[in-house]
Amino acid sequence: MLQPSSEFGEELRKRRLGAGLSLTALSAVVHYSKAQLSKVERGIKAPSRDLARLCDAALHAGGALIALVAPPVTDVPKEPAPYGANEEEWVMRLSPDGSSGFQPVGRRQIVSAGAASLMSWRTSCQGRVSPTGGVGMLDASRSLFTHYRRLGQSVEPGFLLPGLIAQTHTLRELSAHVDSLTRKELLALGSRYAEYVGWLVQETGDEQAALWWTQRAVDLAAAGGDRALAGYALVRRALITLYQDDAEQTVALARRAQSGTLPPRIRGLAAQHEAQGHARASLRRTGQMGCPW
Repeated sequence: MLQPSSEFGEELRKRRLGAGLSLTALSAVVHYSKAQLSKVERGIKAPSRDLARLCDAALHAGGALIALVAPPVTDVPKEPAPYGANEEEWVMRLSPDGSSGFQPVGRRQIVSAGAASLMSWRTSCQGRVSPTGGVGMLDASRSLFTHYRRLGQSVEPGFLLPGLIAQTHTLRELSAHVDSLTRKELLALGSRYAEYVGWLVQETGDEQAALWWTQRAVDLAAAGGDRALAGYALVRRALITLYQDDAEQTVALARRAQSGTLPPRIRGLAAQHEAQGHARASLRRTGQMGCPW
């Protein structure tokens, strides 16, 4: 997790004022909320690498802002493990002091560790949900998603993530107990939840977790028959790996997202990221520094 940086905030404010931009104007350019930019400038909120790169480009800082954000020390796998609902447990910790955490673990790890929670429950593996119940959950979850997206414009990600993660899990598990048509719709909606979680997690500076959630979005979308979102999630993964200076993985992911069956906008973004990946690889081979975009 990145730590708040008063040095970055001071430099950002100086360059923003020098460019004659208000917080509102900069917010419109980099697509981050005015409230979050204000917190970054005041050293209250840590800037993500994504934000640093966007601000650097918008303010023509020539890499000065990017240099103030230390790259995260992570070991990101070249290809995340395939999604398997029957092989994975989701563990979430919520603390009174406001800190929280999420970790996916294998089911065998849970069994070997034993039950450590104060409360646990499960749904019947054989039970079926009525068509009315499935459609009702689908409609309610769609409405919730709209409200979460609105809240995301003014509320810190940490307040929203627990509910979004729980809702994603609910949709994933419920899909196994409904008819085939409702199942696809639940999984497709679950993929949108997972993709949004990936966005929020990336904003906190945890790019490895952002990759994990984006991969879940890809898998859920594919299972739900939403090829467009699956393709877009691949584009998102390509963007994250680009920010991590992994040119090879960026190109590979971007190529996968250029299927002729996907909407032109997604294929265009994928082609752009592939070109950026090639440019990054070229810069590294020649020893030049800077951003390829």
